[in-house]
Amino acid sequence: MKRYILAGIILFFVLSGIVILNPAKPQHHASDNKPASYEYYYNENEDDEEDSLLPEDLSSVLSDTRTVPLDTTPGSKTVLVNRVYLLPSDYIPPNLVVPDVKFSFTYSSDKRKLRKVAADALEKLFQAGEKEGVELYGVSGYRSYARQKEIYDKNIATRGQAATDAVSAKPGSSEHQTGLTIDVSARSVNFRLDQSFGDTTEGQWLAENAHLYGFIIRYPFGKTEITGYSYEPWHIRFVGKAVAAYLYENELTLEEYYGVEDAVKEDTAKNESEPRVDVEDPDSVKYATPKPTRKPKVSATPKPTKKPKRPKKTNDTPKKTAKPEQTKPPATDSPTAPPVATPEPPPVPTAAPTNPPASESSDPTFQDHNAPQ
Repeated sequence: MKRYILAGIILFFVLSGIVILNPAKPQHHASDNKPASYEYYYNENEDDEEDSLLPEDLSSVLSDTRTVPLDTTPGSKTVLVNRVYLLPSDYIPPNLVVPDVKFSFTYSSDKRKLRKVAADALEKLFQAGEKEGVELYGVSGYRSYARQKEIYDKNIATRGQAATDAVSAKPGSSEHQTGLTIDVSARSVNFRLDQSFGDTTEGQWLAENAHLYGFIIRYPFGKTEITGYSYEPWHIRFVGKAVAAYLYENELTLEEYYGVEDAVKEDTAKNESEPRVDVEDPDSVKYATPKPTRKPKVSATPKPTKKPKRPKKTNDTPKKTAKPEQTKPPATDSPTAPPVATPEPPPVPTAAPTNPPASESSDPTFQDHNAPQ
């Protein structure tokens, strides 16, 4: 009997020691220490898409007193991931599955995968598009930390550090690691990740309807300074319907939603880095360029006028008139005799002139004897 009592006592102390050495760890949720005015729905149930932190009065997000706590929990559907807030290198999202949608490639790859909650929402999104004549294709979904590091290191080897930071996301800063993000394209842009996709029928439909299924255009146009990434109309991120609808209606990014929009600006100013793109192959991205304005038509240089061809001779063309022959005076056998000069008659000799008579009126001594006395 004493043996049983002794054995019981020993067993009791052994079990007590186990409990003391390994106390039960309390479950820690992201809602701990959150304001009472918020409700945080976070659990591992992938069917519950309302995995998000929402204020009772969503308009308070836009006020000066922002009260939406920053969500950096890796497994949360509303986790903020960017150049400043990184994911751990060992984080692998739960419940990765392949959605039943069309892809731009046929081979098997991890980039087909998404978290189940995002995969289910993507199927509904694509189906809604097909009903309206919009055909979308998946291009690249989940991308592990190791895969992102491989891409980044390869770019550094070929481009250098500065050029790589301008086109590639650093490991841990890519949303693709969450399993909640996928790049989408269409046949109209030949399945490329092209900024002009945003101007296509498919791109416009996606931007206007993604929030109805819990997705947002994560890097919208005109928000590069806030997100740290260039405009990517193909990059959609699942955040749940409630948050997606709110961000869409108020034209907000996740950075603005959490009130940390200045964090990326400060990082950019500090590191003098350029906006990045969150894609697997930066060389596959085609940036939209402004359509060139039509150049004014340059008036063509007038061609030199050809010399007019001489008209062909026809029968109607008058022949050249022959020059009249100059008629020479008839030649004479003998030269013309010079005219005979007529001899002038000899001058008749005249008498020597006598003294002229004196003027009768001029001589006072003259007496006219014939005058009557």
